[in-house]
Amino acid sequence: MVIRFRDYGKRFADFEQEILVRCPQFDAYGGLRLRIAKVLTVNSEQSSLSSIKRITCQHCSYTKQQSKDGNRKAALLLWQNHYRNKRNSRYGILEQFFGLPLWLQISCCGQVLWAYNEAHLNFLESYVQSRLRERLPDDSLGWHNGSLASRLPRWIKLTQHREKVLQKIQQLKHRL
Repeated sequence: MVIRFRDYGKRFADFEQEILVRCPQFDAYGGLRLRIAKVLTVNSEQSSLSSIKRITCQHCSYTKQQSKDGNRKAALLLWQNHYRNKRNSRYGILEQFFGLPLWLQISCCGQVLWAYNEAHLNFLESYVQSRLRERLPDDSLGWHNGSLASRLPRWIKLTQHREKVLQKIQQLKHRL
């Protein structure tokens, strides 16, 4: 049986409604068990470029919201300027809105496998386990290279890494 993946043009921004990160307050106190906080989109009816993000932790009630004038463009510039230094930090990959370490990240095949949330993990899993990968043209744009599947790094796409990547995805799912 052939497992098929069809790329319907899902974009990276489609997974930004909820991002799982390490709680900054709990981490600052040197907690033995790390806590998950969530970065949520407050006004999702607007475009992602102007949406306001809020971080909340259900365990310690930590809450912080992006300022109204601090839109995603400013956050992206800050993230891009500091990304090279921060990605090699002890925290690994950081999310771009508050600069917090992602909860779902693990070393895999000499790289870092990461995801924003469970839906993102499921997308990666369905892509990696498929033996047949199809791309469909967008109704309005036609053939384009903006989908998440077309932007995945080569090491994730390689057949020789398939079993290892799927194993690491299962380990990340156990963290949820």
